[in-house]
Parts: sequence; C-alpha cells; structure tokens
Amino acid sequence: MARRPISHLSVAKPESGSDAPALACDVAIIGGGIAGLSVALNLPSELRVVLVTKHTLGESNTRYAQGGLAAPIGLDDSPRLHLTDTVVAGAGLVDEDAARILVDEAGESVHWLIEAGTRFDRRAQEHTESHMSHTLPWKQAAEGGDRRTDDLATGYDLAREAAHSRRRVLHAQGDATGAEIERALVQALRERPAVSILEDTSALDLLVEDGTCTGAELWHRERRLRVTARLAVVLANGGAGQLWKRTSNPKGATADGLALAFRAGAALADLEFMQFHPTVLVPPEDSSEAFLVSEAVRGEGAYLRNLVGDRFMFRYHPDAELAPRDVVARAIQSELLADGAVSAFLDLRHLPESEVRHRFPTIGAVCRRYGFDLAHDLIPVAPAAHYFMGGVAVDTTARTTLPHLYAVGEVACTGVHGANRLASNSLLEGLVFGRRAARAIAAESVRTLAQRWPESPVLTGAAVDLTGLVEPQVRLDISVAAQVRDNLRRVMWERVALARNASGLRSAVEALRQLAVQGPVDFETANMLFAAQAITTCALARNESRGAHYRADFPASDPLLAGRHTLVPARPAGAAQRHSEGPATYVHA
Repeated sequence: MARRPISHLSVAKPESGSDAPALACDVAIIGGGIAGLSVALNLPSELRVVLVTKHTLGESNTRYAQGGLAAPIGLDDSPRLHLTDTVVAGAGLVDEDAARILVDEAGESVHWLIEAGTRFDRRAQEHTESHMSHTLPWKQAAEGGDRRTDDLATGYDLAREAAHSRRRVLHAQGDATGAEIERALVQALRERPAVSILEDTSALDLLVEDGTCTGAELWHRERRLRVTARLAVVLANGGAGQLWKRTSNPKGATADGLALAFRAGAALADLEFMQFHPTVLVPPEDSSEAFLVSEAVRGEGAYLRNLVGDRFMFRYHPDAELAPRDVVARAIQSELLADGAVSAFLDLRHLPESEVRHRFPTIGAVCRRYGFDLAHDLIPVAPAAHYFMGGVAVDTTARTTLPHLYAVGEVACTGVHGANRLASNSLLEGLVFGRRAARAIAAESVRTLAQRWPESPVLTGAAVDLTGLVEPQVRLDISVAAQVRDNLRRVMWERVALARNASGLRSAVEALRQLAVQGPVDFETANMLFAAQAITTCALARNESRGAHYRADFPASDPLLAGRHTLVPARPAGAAQRHSEGPATYVHA
C-alpha cells in the first residue's frame, strides 16, 4: 500500500510566537518499533493517529531482534515459572506486580500478534506435543469458562535461552524474529486509514501547556513541524546504545526519549542499568558494524571458549553458558583482560551442521561475510552495549508523571527487567505494555488523564540530583557533531561500561561536561550528552553492584538496596524546554 501523506490531518494556524504549522490529531506516537506499533494498532480505529519515526518505518531496534519473544505457552511452562525466571534474572530490582502483568498477558498478546499476521516458526508435527499445550490458558470459551484449543497458537517451535528454565521463546525465520514482527505490524498499520506516518522525522521537544503534554515539536526533512495531540503523546523511541563505542543498536538509538521526557518535566528511573550483550561479533578487520550473535545460539548448545580454547563459564556460574547476561558479559570481559585478548569464541562445532544452518540463517550469512563458517569455525565475540533497563518512569498502563505523556518499550522503565533483563523479554514488554497503553488512552477521559498520576515502585526510589548537568547549545543548521560523539562514546566505553568505579565515573562526568561546553551541537548529539551525564551520575550514586551495574569498588550487592530504584525526579513541567538556534525553515501549510 502506498504511504499516506499527512495532508488529510487538520492543519492549524501557527500558535502565537511560533512559525511552525501544527498538525492536529488525537494521539501522537514517537517511534515505530513493536511498542509504538502495538499502541497504534490497539487504539480505536476512528482515532486520528500520527506516528513519527526517525528513519524509514520498519527501521528500529525491533527489526534487529534475533532471538525471539518469550511467552509461557509450553506444556511444561506457566506464567509463574516465567515470572520466577524474570525475577531471578532481575537481581533484586524487579517490580513483581509489573512483571506478573507481563507474563500473565503474554499469551493473549502473542495470539494478537499472530492474528496481526506474524508468522512464527513451527515445529515438525511429530514434535509438537512435547513442547506446546493443547489447551492454551489465555483462550476460554465464551460460555462456561472452559479452556479451548486455539489452532493459531499450537505447534510453534519454542527455543530456550539463557536464564530461562523452560523452552518458551518464539522465533521467526530462525533468527529474524524482530524483522518478521516489524513486517507484519507495519503492513497492518498501513491498512489503518486514520493513521498518518511521518518518516525521516525527529522530535525536537515535547509541548507542555498548563502542566500537561499537548504535542511535540518535530524536525521533518529539514523543516520544523508541530503536532498537537488531543488525548496523548506516546514515547516509543527506543534506547541509548549509541552512547557506547561498541553497541548492537542501530544508529538511531541516541537516548532521545530520555532527553525529551526530562526537558518536558517527566521523571526518569534506573538510568545506571545498561545491559551489555555478551556475544557481539568481533570482525577480523576494523569495522563499525557490531552484529549481535543471538542468545539463542547458546540456548541451542554453543560453548564459550577463551583464547587458549578452554570452556570457562563453569568457573563463573553453575548454569555456564546459560547464566544471566550480566554474568556472562562480565565473565567474558574477565577472560579478555586475563588473556590480553580482544574476543572470546562461540563454538558450535559439536552441534549438527544441518540444525545450525536451519536455525541461524541470518547469523550464518553475516559470519560468512567476514570469512567465518558458523558450523565449523570458532566465532569471535565480545560484549557490547545492548539494552537499556532504565528509562522514563511509568506505571503499569505506561503513564509517565507528566499528564497525557506515555512511554512504552525500551524508552520506558516499567520495572519488569529490574537490574538485568531476561533474554527475549524486551519484545514481550513492548507488545504487552504497548497494548495496555492503547487501552488506557482509549478508556479514560482527558480530564481523568490530566488528574491521575502514576503509582509505581520505580517512583519511590532514591532521588538523584542532576543540577550539575551541562546542557549544550543546539543548532539545527549544523551537521552531526561527529568528534563530540566519538569522544562521548569513548568516555562511556572506558569508564561507564561493564566495570565501573568512583574515580572513573567522576572523571567521566567532568569529561562529558567539557564536551557539552565545546560549542553548538546538533539536537541528537545534545540528547546523547544529556543522557550520558545522567547515566553516569546515577551510576555514581549507586554504591553497590547489582545486575548489569557493576562497581569494582563496591563488588557486592547491598541487601539494603534490594528493590530500591534510582529516581531522577521530574522538573517543573516545561521548565527545561530547549530553544534551538538556526535559520528558520518551515513546512508550508
């Protein structure tokens, strides 16, 4: 279907003091991954929706998710077991009420995803009964409450990944799960006549009036544009991986949502928790590409070996290669430092070649591009920044502390991941809480939305003061500040990565402040500078090691800090609105 232009939306006269025309809608969604798409597709079809995406629709972190989507739908599985695995992996910081919602609504949400057109891989018929329940717990007969068989969701091939006690991970085309989900949801979205898509568009700032979020100021193909939203603005614009020198994230993961929300007056939480994926491909030559080798590879039996060929994970955790991600990532880093090596190695040579090639076609193709055979060679891997557990503080309906502003997916901190995310729970979170946000927006009146405030454990944490943060001057008429970004990413990788300490964090804060005052930068780099300073300040404030946050000077977890979140309180709404400088170039109505 052809892309719809934005011309059918209401075009208002510019507000006083603003030269940018305003597009009027009911709901504005910033971000086009599984979270944003799930919101858009679960809103009532008559609502006018504007979906803003930084690049082409379909280009998001979701697209690059290989491993799959976790859901407790196996015959030997249950939401209770999935919850237990999630809580254990989260290292004493999981909000169990939010996590219970995640696992309880997983089955129904997967069913919706399948009905929306997602094609997950199926098992051969003879193996179906050993992995899938004939009667699925989320589907009940309309009368009598008896469970019934659901043909749509039986027979799917379930994989096991690290720290999962059961096979519960759905996947598509072997290792292209995110791409398949994105394909299906984008196709479904293009069939919604009330949804308009703004591609190649970034959010400059959120609009706030009388303490309520009313829209967003956008940068649409070198021109300013304002969108006003009657009911809600939804942040769904992903994570912050590009703040680190090595990351599995695409170029757009520059922490925009954190900066937008904070400037508008919303609270943030748990910013010190960035997950580093243990196994990102290390190319033989210098390359900017950091290709993730899925957790599912180890789930299917791959070994990790060090420079001298030893399997080393048993020395670090009884689950060896299937230990939680934070444990595996730090173990690899320890081996690299001990050996003076640049990578550890994944070893699949003991696995049947046919299964390796069938299960991991995408990973195999990328390995071949760099001269490796996934089935026969040792594959060099090392940790890289992967997933942000912190974010904009929300409740279980995705509401932030700023009325009318919602946040879903990686940009949000629901508390379901705690200090370390369980593998394949990220797509599930975007799906479940995206649908919950849509229901909340549809169900509540504008007045009710404006008066109610979230209640969530992530809002009861220890407050961190960001008054020392330096915000750079921003211009819209300059190119990307490449040197500033390179220096920022180097500082974060060297001092705010897998192993941290007070002296390194303090020096990082000072280095980031110096970068912020060097001169005008583009708005995206400004967002990165804000987020880097905020993350580093929060990491300095948590004097313990927990999950993905490891302090070499406080190597143990503090029992008194279990369940205690780190909160960046909201500024007064709109107090920190940024005014970009540059030539006036505008959209013409």
